Amino acid sequence: MDKKISRRDFLDGMAVAAGAMAVSGCAAGEWGGIHDKVVEPPDGWSNAGRGNSSYPPAMTGLRGSTNPALRIPHELRDGIFWNGDRQITATGEHYDLVVVGAGISGLSAAYFYRQAHPNARILILDNHDDFGGHARRNEFHPNGGLIVGYGGSQSIEAPSVWSPVAKKLLADLGIEVKKFDKYYDQGFNGRWKLNDSVFMTNDLFARDHLVVMKEDKLTAGSFKNAPMPAEAKAAFLKLQDKPDDYMPGLSEAAKKAKLVELTYREYLRDYARMPGEVLDFLQTFTSDEWGFGIDAFGAIDSWASGYPGFDGLKLNASKPYKYCGPTIQIQWNADDPYIYHFPDGNNGICKLIVGKLIPGTGAPATMEQEPLARIDYSKLDVPGNPVRLRLNAPCVRVRHKGGDVGAKTVDVDFYRDGKVYGCTAGGVVMACYNTMVPYLVQDLPSEQKQALFYGTKLPIIYAMVQLRDWRAWERLKIYHTRFTSGDWCVAELDYPVSMGGYKFSKDPGQPILVHMIRMATAPGYRNPRGGVGPGRRELFNRPFERYERTLRDQLTRLLAAGGFDPAKDIQAITVNRWGHGYALEYGRPWATFWPDGPLPSVVGRRKYGRVTIANSDSQNRAYADAAVDAAWRAVQELEASSKP
Repeated sequence: MDKKISRRDFLDGMAVAAGAMAVSGCAAGEWGGIHDKVVEPPDGWSNAGRGNSSYPPAMTGLRGSTNPALRIPHELRDGIFWNGDRQITATGEHYDLVVVGAGISGLSAAYFYRQAHPNARILILDNHDDFGGHARRNEFHPNGGLIVGYGGSQSIEAPSVWSPVAKKLLADLGIEVKKFDKYYDQGFNGRWKLNDSVFMTNDLFARDHLVVMKEDKLTAGSFKNAPMPAEAKAAFLKLQDKPDDYMPGLSEAAKKAKLVELTYREYLRDYARMPGEVLDFLQTFTSDEWGFGIDAFGAIDSWASGYPGFDGLKLNASKPYKYCGPTIQIQWNADDPYIYHFPDGNNGICKLIVGKLIPGTGAPATMEQEPLARIDYSKLDVPGNPVRLRLNAPCVRVRHKGGDVGAKTVDVDFYRDGKVYGCTAGGVVMACYNTMVPYLVQDLPSEQKQALFYGTKLPIIYAMVQLRDWRAWERLKIYHTRFTSGDWCVAELDYPVSMGGYKFSKDPGQPILVHMIRMATAPGYRNPRGGVGPGRRELFNRPFERYERTLRDQLTRLLAAGGFDPAKDIQAITVNRWGHGYALEYGRPWATFWPDGPLPSVVGRRKYGRVTIANSDSQNRAYADAAVDAAWRAVQELEASSKP
């Protein structure tokens, strides 16, 4: 019953902190910001990771939204970028379309526009040193070999309920999801007798203890030696296996209405009357899935997700309740297995799009070629190419020619190598993190700016740890664990995918990747937005060494009984830091405007002249299909604005 590894996708977008409007004469913080200066990162502004910067996927250390990627956006946020005499150098470039943001949504927007206009000239700008947004590839080379992992967006989730547009994009790219039935080793865990598990941490319980499930379910045998009072164990097992009707005397409508008003923790505490030990045991139950704990996740969505404690209510589940969150409603009848996964996650989608947009980069032509395909980053931004992808080039301003929103040309300024450059475009798709848009499109209406700022993303860390072998996991008979507390809420063996000449680890004596998740949203807030700012600031002010130290500590505590030695067994670490990770999905009880509106995401994504807005933020769903749908909508809106 315990939730497995996150099924969520983090998508593209420029990872920048929310804050003050970068407009001449506007004080920092006027538009809802919380900063008034650029915070100096402990690792220094130049820390972009370790390794050869000409091939970013193989770099290790601190990756994701690195410090160089954040500096200019932070200066824009704090209203200091345009201080002094900033000269703009005209490049003389004019494009039919400029896309800001090279994640799934931005690349999809460029693809859709090029489909409609085969001769179009397109420029894609991004502040990072790699494309893909959160759909990032991590490479490791143990003993001269190759292991591929993902630094963000994981999988093609529930493709059966993707929109026709998103399904067609997969087909256009040659992605046949049914092939993963063969590529994903669905018998791997059973063959090695590996189980899901929960690691009870010694700050909440009398001692550290690993609770191993049976067939992915907690049992009395699982809890036999667990440091939890017998009464609490019995209460949890009853909650999981045969819960009572904790709302007796209420009609079904009244029960659902009451669940809408409660968080999951409140339901468990005040209605199911669970003891404190059970609440502590379950606090991180929703963390990797939704980005925050049960103290902020809604009871109505917990019921809809099949979490423990609701069967006794006997609620009709033939269709989603009106107040269930958007993804729960979309995926209500989806029964897709969670196997549609490239070895590098959804970076596979991005690489295939790059291959369609920019020939000659080494990008794959087929899904089978994708795992071993090596991009030549020097070929992404070549003069004369109809489509150019310009990395390390944060957009700093977008404005219609002459300040006239009715103008047919848009000025786009970007920063590169210490200078500001300007180009022009017939239209712009803002496929970046939406809270950044008001700093870039400075003359947006105030109401739209406020709506865009509401869409703050949840901070998150994805770490990939290369191990010498996975013997300790095999000895303990686990493939995944959820920590009840600590820096990292999840540790799991990588997904067993072999395709196109790429082979997953065959036995416990071979190297493997372990995926670890840190949800940085601070706990203790009934509204998850309250924990975003504190969590993000802590994330940005933490040096890589602290991530490494806590990662080693939790892995050692988890695996020591299996013979794990971090000094010998950990061979490399990549920490993918996303200060702006999950797009925050609306849910009750905190999002009182859901579902009747007005929705901040809808207000914020309004077309503005020849500027349209994409990214998963604009759909308030942290999924790859949401990013694609947003790109399609933004391109269609741009097409409509171009018609006489």
